[in-house]
Amino acid sequence: MTVARRLGRLPLPIETPRLTLRLPAAVDVPRLRRLLRDPRTARAEGADLHSPEERRRPELMVARTRREYRRADHLSLSVVDRSSGELVGRVGLRGLDWTWRKVESLSYWIAPAWWGQGFATEASWYLCRAAFGALRMRRVASQALDANARSLAVLRRLGFVEEGRERRAVVVGGRPMDMILFGLLPEELRPFEARAPSALERRTLARAARRRAPASAPPGCRRP
Repeated sequence: MTVARRLGRLPLPIETPRLTLRLPAAVDVPRLRRLLRDPRTARAEGADLHSPEERRRPELMVARTRREYRRADHLSLSVVDRSSGELVGRVGLRGLDWTWRKVESLSYWIAPAWWGQGFATEASWYLCRAAFGALRMRRVASQALDANARSLAVLRRLGFVEEGRERRAVVVGGRPMDMILFGLLPEELRPFEARAPSALERRTLARAARRRAPASAPPGCRRP
């Protein structure tokens, strides 16, 4: 099968209950520039998903990811909140091995303003399903710093199994940190609908529901 047809089997964009996963475009550049200035985004990424030059000039990132898509080396998608139309992060499959039918790394990041809403889990679940389905992969790997509790929680909620540890593999803020290695097989991907929300997600959703409730609602009343 030709390179062009490999990723062509995957219909894009991918629509999830709350998100659209699509190829990056020039329209994303101003938004990416703002999001990548936030130092919390860099800490959340953990493993330098983007070079300093790409952080300064996101148009280089967009161009690179589209070239990678055409070569079928990697698949990087913009994560868009369907309710607002805003770009909120990125999700990707890094290192597509078409010979052995495996993915070197599931990668994802969500901008801090949208943390706690389950967007990383939702985007990653649908991309993993596409990897095992349309792309016919047999395995998806991923990694997370042992200090990155949010990222570890996402992988475990999806069903990823811890397979090893690279000790002192990455230096962040002058401190050596361990990298935890994970793997996922098709039968291990947990049903997304059955996933219990985290405590942080429950609090975030409760706050959002209170903000949406009409001011005239009598005490003790809740919107369904």
